[in-house]
Amino acid sequence: MEVKPAEWKNYHHQIYQIYHGIIAVTLIPFALLFLEWDSGATKGEGLLEGFLFILFAQIIWVVAFMSWYAWKGSKVQYKLEEEMTVAQKMQEFKKRNLIKYGVLALGGLIAAGAMWIQPFFIFVIAYFAVLVQYSFLRPSEDKFVRDMRLTKEERMSLHDETQKKRHLF
Repeated sequence: MEVKPAEWKNYHHQIYQIYHGIIAVTLIPFALLFLEWDSGATKGEGLLEGFLFILFAQIIWVVAFMSWYAWKGSKVQYKLEEEMTVAQKMQEFKKRNLIKYGVLALGGLIAAGAMWIQPFFIFVIAYFAVLVQYSFLRPSEDKFVRDMRLTKEERMSLHDETQKKRHLF
């Protein structure tokens, strides 16, 4: 089954809207919490000596695990088969990337929430590390072609009609 260029264009716009929406879901709360953040606050004077320090240190591990899982986890690995059509590959790409973005969003929200509860700058760094990963997972056409292992013919079918219209003018 060939993919019509209009379908590819709509698909590409749709996945970009999802991508930017999920980033906004984490960025807006982080920005608001960061504006309210008072690094000189004395919320937890004895925190470094207590149980809460251990708890908050574990949050960094949770965020690190979520970052790792977004790249190597079992639910985010593409399940490609030889007989898959381009449309099926588009669905697979979208499904797996939604899981990746969701995992990263959860990690970002955890880092932002921890930063709000206890003003440690390490949570800001953890959030920014998650944010940087979004740029590497940006759903560009090249990433789609590379991840879905499209052939040259399949890639050309994405833009066939668009190229024909350009040559007419």
